[in-house]
Amino acid sequence: MLKLTTRRFAATAACAALVGLTAACGGSSSAKAGGTVTLTYMIWQDSEKAAYQASLDAFEKAHPNIKVNLELVAWAQYWTKLQTGAASRNMPDVFWDHLAYLPQLSKEGIITDISSKIKAANLDTSVYSPKLLSQWQSGSVTYGLPKDWDTIATIYNKSMLAKAGLTADQMNHLTWDATTGGSFVAALQKLTVDVNGKHPNQAGFDSKHVKTYGIALEAPNGQQDWWNFGLQNGCQLQDKAYGKWTVNTPACVQAIQFEQDLRDKWHVAAPGSLTNTPNAADLPTILAKGDAATTFDGDWDLTAFQAAMPAGSWGVSSLPSGPAGTGTVFNGLSDAIYSHTKHPAEAWELEQWLASAASEKLVADSGTVWPGIPTLNSGFATAWKQKGVDVTAFQTGSEGNTMGYPLTTSNTTFNNVVLQDFNQVWLGQMTPQAAADDVNTKSNAAITSGN
Repeated sequence: MLKLTTRRFAATAACAALVGLTAACGGSSSAKAGGTVTLTYMIWQDSEKAAYQASLDAFEKAHPNIKVNLELVAWAQYWTKLQTGAASRNMPDVFWDHLAYLPQLSKEGIITDISSKIKAANLDTSVYSPKLLSQWQSGSVTYGLPKDWDTIATIYNKSMLAKAGLTADQMNHLTWDATTGGSFVAALQKLTVDVNGKHPNQAGFDSKHVKTYGIALEAPNGQQDWWNFGLQNGCQLQDKAYGKWTVNTPACVQAIQFEQDLRDKWHVAAPGSLTNTPNAADLPTILAKGDAATTFDGDWDLTAFQAAMPAGSWGVSSLPSGPAGTGTVFNGLSDAIYSHTKHPAEAWELEQWLASAASEKLVADSGTVWPGIPTLNSGFATAWKQKGVDVTAFQTGSEGNTMGYPLTTSNTTFNNVVLQDFNQVWLGQMTPQAAADDVNTKSNAAITSGN
């Protein structure tokens, strides 16, 4: 979403602008000429465009009466364009949806409830990951079929790992605790080196002049960093889906404190001055420059790492486990149908195709995204193995303890306040408890006020 990490959620004014867009908007960008229906399908990820164009080509071949125009809009402009399109009655017929926006889009009547269509088509939804499908459902309502998924894993520089005497297998079995730091901090100490070649656990280490940090952690809302530490510590961000935020509970605050300690106590994590959103370099660039030896990132950034770093120079391992065990954020996208498309039948045909095994296999086998149908996961893993990267740590994470993306009507407020407060936390200018209290109070107030 920001820079190259396009599913990473950042606070934007566009989300707030979606409020007030109602079903009265009407209209669609599609047109019909010469007996052929033309639909618009809008996405935001350039690295996925080729695979989805190939999928659309196959769809058009099977549906000669339907033409689909693939529209690529960068994440920075994507939601603003949707808002503008709704206001001008020029919405795409089908478009990528993110769970961060689902509550608001459904509340405003912008997207279609496809539950009756699923029933009429006798679709077997058991083929999808139940954890993914459930996030797009609310009671008897279904707003999308899972098209892909993502988790968070550790990305590491192979040569730096070897120089520190660490193996890939060791990286897959690291543990942490808030008091001693565990084997996770011990590994990061080996990877962190100052300009004089000293490590943080050695006498004479200069924390003001670090050449390479053990890890760089960067996320505007927490998806790639403290949400995962939180889950591994028994923290829940909400009391329930669409419920109240519980960010200021002891388990959550301790996890946030642990991340701050990685920077300020153990000096193994890059400072906020290097990683804070929105001015930081993207994570692939940080690793490519040698500013850090490892990072936590989502599989949506694999192509970016491949482009930024020499082939064979980097690898993927599981996240460390914490006091409550393993855990990763588990997110996924679906395709939404505009509720007032002029061609609902054709849009539904496209939705079914994009969520079909045939389309998801085509996209997964190209190494573009993990598929929403778990039985097709091997195609994605094989594609990346052929590129020299073992990405199965992401799959292992998806099959274990996971946290779904928070579903809330206060998403805009949460992202604005968490970005502001946590940037200060990572700079050592605000305590984790104060930040968590502020985020919790303002985000829960927004639920009540509807903002």
